[in-house]
Amino acid sequence: MLYEERNIYNMEKKGGLKKSIIIIAASIAAVIAAVYFWGVWFYSTHFFFGTEIGSFNCSNMTVDEAKEQIKNDIENYGFTFYEKDDKTEVVTGKEIGLTAEIPDNLQELLQEQKPFLWLTSFKSRSLPLKTEAVFNRHTLYNRITQLDFAKKSNETVGDYTEKIYFENGQFRARDNGTSDVISINDVYSRAKAKIKDLYLGMSLEKEGCYKGINDDDTVKGVLNLANKFVASKITYNLGDETIILDSATIKDWVNIGENSSVKLNTDKIREYVDGLAKKYNTVGAERSFKTSGGSNITVGGGDYGWKINASKESDELCGLIWEGQQTEREPVYAQKALKSGKNDIGSTYVEISIASQHLWFYKDGTLVTETDIVTGDTTKRRSTPSGVYRLKYKDKNVVLKGEDYETPVTFWMPFNGGIGLHDATWRGRFGGSIYRGNGSHGCVNLPYSAAEKIFKSLSPGEPVVVY
Repeated sequence: MLYEERNIYNMEKKGGLKKSIIIIAASIAAVIAAVYFWGVWFYSTHFFFGTEIGSFNCSNMTVDEAKEQIKNDIENYGFTFYEKDDKTEVVTGKEIGLTAEIPDNLQELLQEQKPFLWLTSFKSRSLPLKTEAVFNRHTLYNRITQLDFAKKSNETVGDYTEKIYFENGQFRARDNGTSDVISINDVYSRAKAKIKDLYLGMSLEKEGCYKGINDDDTVKGVLNLANKFVASKITYNLGDETIILDSATIKDWVNIGENSSVKLNTDKIREYVDGLAKKYNTVGAERSFKTSGGSNITVGGGDYGWKINASKESDELCGLIWEGQQTEREPVYAQKALKSGKNDIGSTYVEISIASQHLWFYKDGTLVTETDIVTGDTTKRRSTPSGVYRLKYKDKNVVLKGEDYETPVTFWMPFNGGIGLHDATWRGRFGGSIYRGNGSHGCVNLPYSAAEKIFKSLSPGEPVVVY
């Protein structure tokens, strides 16, 4: 009997516990269901937790609340630049005249929400913002240049002329090992795009705006132009010689100054061309000359020979370097000789020996004629000047005039101002010492037949050698 009573008691006790568990479980389920259905009801009119529309936080807001929040955020809009070392700077919407319409798609975005899935929505989500900001872009650019990171970049670049050096045929900028240099254009273009979509900021580092000094827009422009100059290669053909002008010399002509200026030093270019002229001009230079008598003499003076037009050649050279040209050329000549090189007389020339009072005329190395002559009167200081001259022109039937004479000649061939070769039919003889006391006013008097032969074959520009 006692055993049965205990058994009944234990069964009743177990039944009560089971009933309690069921009641508790049912209560919890009811609470969960209530919370769930409350969430379904709540999120049928509110955006999910963690919802961002564009860059605006609309978490747990109704459409009207979201509109009001976005309106306030636009009115108080600020775009934050996140810099290195956790520094931030802000450009406000008011500073750049920013305005934007309140998006009209908020109700559509809410309706696309699935409220019954609200329990799975506890993570941030971004929805599209159907509006674009309007702002003054010029003001934005200027405002960016006023920010500390832009100023620091300018200080880092500093006087970049001190950082530019020449090595291995190129100009380069020596980086100081920092990455504080900012491309203002890159920052502006990225910020402009983000502000248009009303983003709230950007990281300069993540956007790749920090660069080395060689990537700075100003420095790049300077280096590109300077390196175009030194890429030039001008090969001068000067007679038998070849002169190569390249970066080794041109680098010293490149002037890099403030305000991104890159110029060519025209004074140094002219100095270089003057050096070429000094070395290769032959006008008036002393020449070794083999006389018809077989002796080697030195003749200097006169106006025959090569002469570089230094002014025009300097301008041409400057233009070629400015364009980065690589070319072969002759200099611009003011005057050319018949033959290249120092001994440029060639094989066609008139040879006049004052001491011998004799003339020889060679055409392409062949003697055409030779004759005795009468030159300027040495006793009256009318000596025919020595030197190597160009025949200026030829004329026939000319009257030669001076202070005390007026003489007609048939063949007139001037080579030194008013001094020239001509026939002298009034003379009965030539040569000897006539020129001492009965010489000419400086011209070279010739027999008619010799003057005629020379006149027919000698061309303007060909040399007349007087010694």
